[in-house]
Amino acid sequence: MADYVQLALTVFAINVIPAFMPPTWVVLALAKVNDQSFDPVMLIVVGAVSSTVGRAALAFLSSFFRRFFSRELAAHADEIRQFFEKKGAALFAGTFLYSLSPFPSNLIFIANGLTRTDAKPVFSGFFLGRLVSYFLLVYFSSRLFRMLNEYFKNETYVTYLFDAVGIIAAVSVLFVHWEKYLGVKNPAGGKNGEKNGKQEG
Repeated sequence: MADYVQLALTVFAINVIPAFMPPTWVVLALAKVNDQSFDPVMLIVVGAVSSTVGRAALAFLSSFFRRFFSRELAAHADEIRQFFEKKGAALFAGTFLYSLSPFPSNLIFIANGLTRTDAKPVFSGFFLGRLVSYFLLVYFSSRLFRMLNEYFKNETYVTYLFDAVGIIAAVSVLFVHWEKYLGVKNPAGGKNGEKNGKQEG
């Protein structure tokens, strides 16, 4: 049991940190290869739960940066939130499909925290997607062992690159005038409209 607790804490920690951490699926696969006493089902469930809780913590911590937003950035974040509030099923499906891939998920949860979008479809889609992807990767861990060793030795920079791109992408979406593309009303539009009306009158 102590091994599972240690693994859970490790997975949680690498999912809270937004960049430059090894992918969770690599950690789980190597854990199984190095210690055959791990039960595959338990390993997958612990990994999926711990990574979801870790990403939830990342989203929560990211939300604190809203206090540094200008009015324009806050308005853009609200536009994104309004759009996704109407697309709960699509948000769940998109997160689920993305979570089937081995790509870093930091951008999803940083964006979720910054925009304060409803977390339920994001977290549930991520958890179920990771259950499936972790199952496949851990199941084939013995065959992937050599490839994973090469991954750590020669391609760690690829992980760093994806993490950096994810953070940049999550923040950059706030600088787009989404009301033009998403068909949502700018929360600041009412105030601006009132001011313009008074000036015209």
